[in-house]
Amino acid sequence: MVTGDGYPPSKAYQERKKRAALLNLIKNLSQISVFLLFRKFGTNFMKTLYSAKNTSSCMEAQILFLGTAGDSFVLSKQERTAGGFVIQTPQSQILVNPGPGAFVNVARTNINIAKTTAIIVTDNTLLHAHDTNAIIDILTLGSFDQKGILLAAKSALQQAEESQQIENKENFPLIAVKYQNAVEKTIVLQENTKVACNDVQIETVKIKNKDPDAVGVKIITTSFSLGYSNKTKYLAKLKDAFQDVEILILELPLKTANPKEEGLCLEEVEKLIEEIKPQLTVLTGFGISIIKEDILEITRSINRKTNCQIIAAKDGFSFDPTSYAVQLRQKRLNGF
Repeated sequence: MVTGDGYPPSKAYQERKKRAALLNLIKNLSQISVFLLFRKFGTNFMKTLYSAKNTSSCMEAQILFLGTAGDSFVLSKQERTAGGFVIQTPQSQILVNPGPGAFVNVARTNINIAKTTAIIVTDNTLLHAHDTNAIIDILTLGSFDQKGILLAAKSALQQAEESQQIENKENFPLIAVKYQNAVEKTIVLQENTKVACNDVQIETVKIKNKDPDAVGVKIITTSFSLGYSNKTKYLAKLKDAFQDVEILILELPLKTANPKEEGLCLEEVEKLIEEIKPQLTVLTGFGISIIKEDILEITRSINRKTNCQIIAAKDGFSFDPTSYAVQLRQKRLNGF
């Protein structure tokens, strides 16, 4: 057996597989059988059982970027993909905007799709939804095993109504009905939507781009809070929406403002960071005008102007979000 990169599985992977197989076996044994196994193997058997239960259910907190491209010009250079990012907590694994490259990069970064509890798609664009169908297909074993929650903008799930603008009406929903039905539950993300998923609370934030149904998200866990906006025009209300987040993830497609192009420009990103003052800002979704510049120097410049920590993400970049939490506190998930 080999992994996706052609190398044999690690010892840790083999050990997890053995423990998972042991758990499945134990589920099918009667109490008498378990007693006999304990008599035969003693305390080592019970230690293995306890270790298997804990290993199978818990993950370390992590945010990992599968792709950081922000437009088709950057994708065409084939130096970055647009795979979105993954949020992991002890009880949840959430894929956010799995665009082109997400399906391939989950294997390259050792992300186990089977552990995915939710998929978030914030608008109906190829950059943010392209690989969603493929990931749901793998997650559900070809629609055989209904699992996971799909949270997506209305435009990514439903054909636009006749009353909406022609441009949007001609954009066919990128998430197939087959895969909307394959997951355990599909939720339409609209303004002020709130969803609880295990140890995570997800709230939507209204943004503005060509997709009238596009949203940003605010994610609150038991140990950190995060705000994310994809391409959007600068809106004063974003300051209020993300005011208390510890980590801010922003897409930076433009060096200078351009009324013909979507997204925040460098000056607007600086302004938003200065207003929100998060513990950490991670920049992603880079457009070609940003890629042509020295991105490291851009982050240093923003840092000097805002006095906030700035990181420009690369494909495969990951970090521990709890390191940037003001304090590890239990956030109650109310209102559901």
